[in-house]
Amino acid sequence: MKKLLILILALTFKIGAVQAACDFIINIGDKSTKIVEKFAEPMPMFMGQFMLPVQSPELCPNDNLNDMIAVEYVFLGENLETVLRLAAIRMVVLNDGQNTESNKLTLMNYAKKVYGDFDTGQNPSIFNSFYAWEKNKNLIIYKRMYNQENIIDEEIFITNDEY
Repeated sequence: MKKLLILILALTFKIGAVQAACDFIINIGDKSTKIVEKFAEPMPMFMGQFMLPVQSPELCPNDNLNDMIAVEYVFLGENLETVLRLAAIRMVVLNDGQNTESNKLTLMNYAKKVYGDFDTGQNPSIFNSFYAWEKNKNLIIYKRMYNQENIIDEEIFITNDEY
């Protein structure tokens, strides 16, 4: 009986950990249909590229991500009347002039929890680099770097070899 209880508890924790990742609804390479039905049409960005921003709490309700982290779906296609395919997903921190959101280490901690730990040195708040993983045929890049205005550009970029 004890073994059964331990097994059930272990499975519960494992399933809970798996559910912690955001549900992006579609995968890289999929058509935009499900996203358009749920949210809206993507906006044209550059010729052949379209983008749809969504606030992270809508896709990641169990991850303690807030409205200052946006999820951007990047689609490729000729125009909105043709089939658009998801080429990348970006999770982008929307920092103010004091880097308030990045200083909380929210996206960094999410990346470590979902994709795997990486070395940020003794003080993660001064990490100024990137880290990459290959998981399930996807390339995932976490980047946290200061730009010329001393604002932290922080994001998770997800794509695959095809795109």
